[in-house]
Amino acid sequence: MVRPHQRHIARWVAAVGVALSMVFGAFGAGAAQRGPKLQLWLYCSTNFLVHENVIKTEPLWRAAARDGYSHILLNDSKFSHLSLLGSSLRQYTKNVRRARILAKHLHLTLVPAVCPIGYSNDLLALKPSLAAGVPVKSVPFVVRYQIASVMPEPKYDLPHRPHWMDSDIRFSHDEARTVNPPGDARLVFSMAVHPFWAYHLRVWIKTKSFTGRPHIEVLAGRHNRNLQFEDLVVARTQTWHRCDVVFDSLKYRHVRIYLGSWGAARGELAWKDWSLAVAGLVNPLSRPGAPTRIAGFRPGVNYIMPHDPLLGRDPYPGEYSAWHHPVAIRFITPVPDGTVVKVSWYYPPIIYAGEVAGDIQSPAYLHLLANQAVSIRSMFHSRHYILSIDELRVMGWDSTGAGDHSAGWILARTTRYCRRLFPGDRLYTWSDMFDPLHNARNHYFLVHGSLRGSWRGLDRRMVIINWNGGHKRRSLTFFSRRGNKQIIAAYYDAPLSQTLAWLRAARGIRGVMGFMYTTWRGDYR
Repeated sequence: MVRPHQRHIARWVAAVGVALSMVFGAFGAGAAQRGPKLQLWLYCSTNFLVHENVIKTEPLWRAAARDGYSHILLNDSKFSHLSLLGSSLRQYTKNVRRARILAKHLHLTLVPAVCPIGYSNDLLALKPSLAAGVPVKSVPFVVRYQIASVMPEPKYDLPHRPHWMDSDIRFSHDEARTVNPPGDARLVFSMAVHPFWAYHLRVWIKTKSFTGRPHIEVLAGRHNRNLQFEDLVVARTQTWHRCDVVFDSLKYRHVRIYLGSWGAARGELAWKDWSLAVAGLVNPLSRPGAPTRIAGFRPGVNYIMPHDPLLGRDPYPGEYSAWHHPVAIRFITPVPDGTVVKVSWYYPPIIYAGEVAGDIQSPAYLHLLANQAVSIRSMFHSRHYILSIDELRVMGWDSTGAGDHSAGWILARTTRYCRRLFPGDRLYTWSDMFDPLHNARNHYFLVHGSLRGSWRGLDRRMVIINWNGGHKRRSLTFFSRRGNKQIIAAYYDAPLSQTLAWLRAARGIRGVMGFMYTTWRGDYR
């Protein structure tokens, strides 16, 4: 009996196969016939700790092998923290062994995902303080009863009314409300801020059958650089619910704060009780390269280094909450009440739905990567691995190891380090952080400096998993000219036309090895 998802895979392969025969015939004087067979890959994310998941992957892998697939890009969050499994590690290892035996029987090559750089939460579960942070500099704290707390700064509070709002916003009784907005519906506040201070923004939100996505943006500078990327957790229908975000002003003295939704939507959205305050010590990293300091005082001598018990553990290891009660700074030596001290620290910004990056400038984080390489190689015994270097959105602020080098230089150095962890193995990596047409550029999220030149960390033996759908042909050409072979990551839960567009873009470009059926939703229909 042919399962429904098997029929869909067969149709996808058949359609792509026809296109392959047409497009790759143009690879230069019959190169498609003379060269190696083009590979078909499958992206598969699972949890090997659950035995039922191994059982579920078997029919999928069998169907893929029957339809000509050769590689499985395998992702499991447990790859990053096997040491936390405890007594469950035996069962996990048993399930991995079963998957390896199945793959070998089906002549499928397993390509485990390693070295999480960018999406680092799983590895940071081992040591949350190794997250990449942004600096907060010289914030005034006042001492009371030997405890220093951030000084209130009323001048930074948001005004009662926004400075500007879209026409579809109605303001009354301290509440801003929009109903069925046909376009953008935003409140805008223009605020002076102090450079390199952390700010806590709080607002209450109510919705009724609202189909849009309420969001907060903080824009600064002539390039409209966004300083706040965390998603708001807002239900389609909810009573008044408090949302808290934290942003760093970086070098800027003026910001524009947007509360609202972008694009047409249905339903009702309301905001009230917005406030802005200088943030205290929430998620201070307090480690080498990202220290917490009080000007004129020494840690361990004059004060106890602050430790936030919720750092990277809220609600569980590897998860960070942007806002919770700030931790206190306790002085050891007597300090008179009312003394104002200047405190500097680093904290990890949260991107989108909770993503936090690891600090690749920290030797301790590189050590975690090395330990993971040893454990995954010994578990899988594969000769193929993909470096999970993608969408690294916070880096370059650490005070150690970089000197005057750029963010691109730091990433190139880290990539070479990761390559050395897998001697003799075939390595792959995602394209975006090495692509000048994608993320290897200036002004990328909260990266300090330019990422240009990061591609110098690649060597020609590394295979690029290319997903630059916005500049398909130019991106393929860039890596081809550098001598890197490529796998095109197509589909992304999108129509088949996207895959066919990739096929057209790849016409005549040397080194394209094949295509990967890439689904984040686990949808193989």
